[in-house]
Amino acid sequence: MTLFKQIALMLSTFLIIILTTVLVLNFKSANESVRDRLYTDAKNTASSLSLSLGTSQGDISIMTTMINASFDSGYYRYITLVDIENNLIYNREVEQKIIDVPQWFIDALSITAPVASANVSAGWSQVGVLNVQSDAGYAYKQLYTILINLLISFGIIAVIGLAILNLLLVIILKPLKEVQKQAEAVTRNEFIIQDNIPYTKEFKDVVLGMNNMVSKVKAMFDKGNEELKRQKELEYIDKATKLRNRKYLIDKLPEYLKIDATSKGGINMMIALSGIIEANEKIGHQQVDKFFLAIANIFDAHASNYDNSIVARMNGTEFSILLPDCSDKEGINLAKGIYSSCKKIAKGFNLDSSETFISLGLYSYNYKENIGQLLSHSDNALAQAKFSEDNIYLAKAEDTVEVMGKEAWRKIINDAIEKNSFNFVSWTAVDAKMRKIAHNVLSLTLKVDKDTTYYYGQFMAPANQAGLSFKIYENVLNMMFKTPDMRLKGSACSLRLPYDYLTLEGTYENMSNIFSIYASDLPFKLIIEMPDKLVRQNSVLIKKYKALFEKYNIDMGVFEFIGESVDYQYLQDLRPVYIKGETDYFLSQSDQALSALRLITDTVGISLIAAGVMDMETLNKLHEKDIHIIQGRATEMIELV
Repeated sequence: MTLFKQIALMLSTFLIIILTTVLVLNFKSANESVRDRLYTDAKNTASSLSLSLGTSQGDISIMTTMINASFDSGYYRYITLVDIENNLIYNREVEQKIIDVPQWFIDALSITAPVASANVSAGWSQVGVLNVQSDAGYAYKQLYTILINLLISFGIIAVIGLAILNLLLVIILKPLKEVQKQAEAVTRNEFIIQDNIPYTKEFKDVVLGMNNMVSKVKAMFDKGNEELKRQKELEYIDKATKLRNRKYLIDKLPEYLKIDATSKGGINMMIALSGIIEANEKIGHQQVDKFFLAIANIFDAHASNYDNSIVARMNGTEFSILLPDCSDKEGINLAKGIYSSCKKIAKGFNLDSSETFISLGLYSYNYKENIGQLLSHSDNALAQAKFSEDNIYLAKAEDTVEVMGKEAWRKIINDAIEKNSFNFVSWTAVDAKMRKIAHNVLSLTLKVDKDTTYYYGQFMAPANQAGLSFKIYENVLNMMFKTPDMRLKGSACSLRLPYDYLTLEGTYENMSNIFSIYASDLPFKLIIEMPDKLVRQNSVLIKKYKALFEKYNIDMGVFEFIGESVDYQYLQDLRPVYIKGETDYFLSQSDQALSALRLITDTVGISLIAAGVMDMETLNKLHEKDIHIIQGRATEMIELV
């Protein structure tokens, strides 16, 4: 219960107790007053009527008339006249009727009207005794009316009092509410500075302390952000040409060489520049640097027509241009254009084209290759280009023999979608330092029959080629939320979603509909992993996903992280629970770069996870880098507690 509610409850209770006490006292006073009035009215009537009866000289008919007149003009239970021997002379009474008063009130309040007596005398001779009792039914009605009026009055006073009390508490505790929001923001790793400083000394001290703490944490994040940007520029950018370098290409290639890659292949163009020693002797180092810069601009210009292309300087005289979705014919034409442009540039620097020239080796790769294969084949193509007459050579990847044709795969996948034949398998991400499971990583299998099951790596590539990946992920999300695996109850599970699926029109709406119906019943904590390529854009779409996940208590993770963003503010804005990178990425980072990354992630509560850890030797190297959460075969070698 909040402090506001506690204070409001305490003061409201106190106010209600006071009002209730006053109401009870008022009602008791009214009750006593009504009872006294019953006796007073009866006594006055008895006294005045006895005097009137004394003038009748004992005439019974006259006395009867007088008694009836008095009885009819007031509220009486009975009026009785008896002689001195207590014999009844005349009696007028009415049955007690209580109108418009609830029975519970009558039962709770017992009223007995007192009897007033007076002697009736004719001169010095006593005629008899007159007894008068007022009607208690009238008293009940009066008291009930008084009670209702009191309840209404005090109810109005209570409502007005509570409203004023609530308003005063809101005004007084408003600074505390802002402090609470600031504290909640800190727990979410958000940096909020409160500008409105309260006048109350205690609140003022708390706000100033919180502002000071948040300012320091934000300064730490900003420092880490600037340092990491500087380190990335040092590690990923070639100073002379401002192109990417070999390290960047190596760290980036896993994004292109995977089953669910956006591009299924393309051209990797290796370019070697010959005659640089002669050029240095002829035009000098400064002019050669300008020559390199001019050539780099040519490479950039020709590669700009291909989305997600990479131009990198591999070493002093070699360059690489990765061109996703570039055909062999387009690659040859592009190489000829680059060769011609570079020849003109060399001529512009007064260089002999027979001494200073470029060789272009083109390798047509596909997503199934690994980094070593792609670079090795590209180097071989470049070696062939150097001996080619036109200094251009194209090599192609050997076609992999498919076990089944595209149509066979299409039928299997469509049947699986129709019959919901996809299943989840899981492996673990382990905190090797604490020797505990960090979360379960979910992957897919496709079960055709009891003897035939295909794994993600086997069926997803044909699914992508057939354009069925969207239907698969849609089917899988429906399966996860509608019929969750109860064996995972109470655990944390991650599901990786690719860039193409997340950016496809209709994905957000589909996920939103599923979450709104089933997310509250999910028995495990879900973490949806999104590619850094999408997350670092910090676009409207990614913010919509983040808001959707927060609404339904789903966490966000980031995979394929290589720290290539120009600004890391998006990590603070989106606050993923972790970022995953390949093991080689973490091991290849300098201590300064990792320290800067650590400063950012520790400030906003983000864990670092190394994927693809295969042995204990690699794990020990990661420990030295202060990376302890891992995925891969090495998790099986860790004894969990």
